[in-house]
Amino acid sequence: MKSVIYLIALEKVFNNAIFENQVRKLLVGLKRVRGDGLKLTLLVLLPWIEITRRGPYSNFRLHRDELERLKRELADDGIELVVSRTLFPSAFFQMKIVGLCCFSLLTLPVVWYHLLSRRAGLIHCRYYYASFVALLASRLSLHRVKVIFDVRTLLPEQGLVNLIWRRENASFKFWKRVEKWMVACADRVICVSSPMTELIVNEHPGAAVETIPNFVDLEHFRQDGAHGKIRRRELRIENRTVLLYSGTLGGRYPAGRMAECVKLFCQAIGPESFFLVLTSSDEKRLEPLAMQLEANGLCRDKDWKTLDVGAGDVAGYLNAADWSLLVLDDFLTSETFLPIKFAEYLAAGLPVLTHPQNSGIIDILGKYRIGAVLDGAVATAVLGENLRRDKDLMRENCIATAHAEFSLKQFIERYSKIYAELTEDGDNDSVGLA
Repeated sequence: MKSVIYLIALEKVFNNAIFENQVRKLLVGLKRVRGDGLKLTLLVLLPWIEITRRGPYSNFRLHRDELERLKRELADDGIELVVSRTLFPSAFFQMKIVGLCCFSLLTLPVVWYHLLSRRAGLIHCRYYYASFVALLASRLSLHRVKVIFDVRTLLPEQGLVNLIWRRENASFKFWKRVEKWMVACADRVICVSSPMTELIVNEHPGAAVETIPNFVDLEHFRQDGAHGKIRRRELRIENRTVLLYSGTLGGRYPAGRMAECVKLFCQAIGPESFFLVLTSSDEKRLEPLAMQLEANGLCRDKDWKTLDVGAGDVAGYLNAADWSLLVLDDFLTSETFLPIKFAEYLAAGLPVLTHPQNSGIIDILGKYRIGAVLDGAVATAVLGENLRRDKDLMRENCIATAHAEFSLKQFIERYSKIYAELTEDGDNDSVGLA
C-alpha cells in the first residue's frame, strides 16, 4: 500500500470553500480511485493562535468541534486527518526572510516525523510554505521522498500585488531565489494555467511542470433552475436580472474596476438589474466597493447586496444569477491564473462579464464564447441588446466548457497518474501528498 501525505500550511480546513472544493474533493476522489492501494494522510500545520483585527483567538479552542467533525468525516472516506499546532500565526501569511526561518524551525520537526513514521515516499504540498519545509524534510529523511510543489499562485509576485514589497526589495529577490531552488528540487511542479507554466519554464528551464487548472465538481456546481427560483424568491429578486460576484474582495480584485463594470451592466440592463455579492470579506474589505457603488447611484439592498454563505451553499446561490463578474487588477499574477470562481461560474451556466483591460480573460471568453466585455465605449443600449441576444448561447457554452476543460473527475485521474509515476519506481511502498 502506498502511504500518502497531503501537506497544508497556515490555511484553514474548516469553513473554507477553497479547502472543501479544491482539496477535500480531490483527496476523496483519489482515495476512491486508488482504493486500498493508497494510504492517504492529510497533514495540516495550523496556527495555534490567530492574530486578527478582531483580536487573538485559539483555532484549537474556537474550532475544536469543526476539527473533530472533519476528522470523523474524512475517516469515513478512508483519509486520516492530522492537525499539528504551530506557533507561527497565519496573520503573517506573506512572510519575509526571518518569518520563513522561524516557520521552518517550528514545523520542520513535525513534517520530518510524519514522513518517517508513515514511511511516505511522496509528499504533495500546497503552496510555497508547505513545499519549502517538505523539501527540507525530504533531504533529512532516511529514505527517498519525492515532492510535488503545487504552486497555486506566484508568491513573490503576489507580494507585489499585496504591496508587501517591491521588485527592488531584498524580500522579493530572496523569494525568487527560494522559488528557483524549490522548482529545481521538486520532482513535479503543478501550475494552474498555461501562462503560469510558460513563466515557470522560461525562468527555470528543465523543470518538470504539469498544468492543472482550478477545477470544479460538476455534480455539486451545476445549472439548477428550480433551486435558483427558491434562492431568488428568498432574496426577493424574482423579477431582476442578476449579476453575481463570488469570492473575497480587495487584493487582485480591484473595487474601482468592479464598480465600473457593475455601473455599465446596470445601465445596459436597466431598472431590473441587480448586483449580488457572495463574500466572506468583512465590512472593512467591502467598504471601497460599497462607496463606489453608492457614488454611482446604486443603493445597498435595493440595487445590490452582500451575502456571507457557507461553502456548501455557494452553488445554490450561483443559480440565482443570470451573469457573473470576473475582474482582475493589472499584475503579473492576474495574467497567470484563473481563480476557482471562474470554473464554478461556468458549471452553473453563468456567462462571465469582465473589464476591457483584462485582456487575458477577454481572450478566453472569446475563444469559448462564454462571456462578454463591459466596454464603456459601446452604447449602453447596444451593450444591453447584445447581452440579451447572446445570453442563452453563452450559457450553453459555459456548461460545455466546464465539462470539457475543468471537470474534477478528469483531474483526479491526472493526479492519480502523477502519483503512480512518481511512486512506482520508488525503493519502498509509500507515497505522500500534501
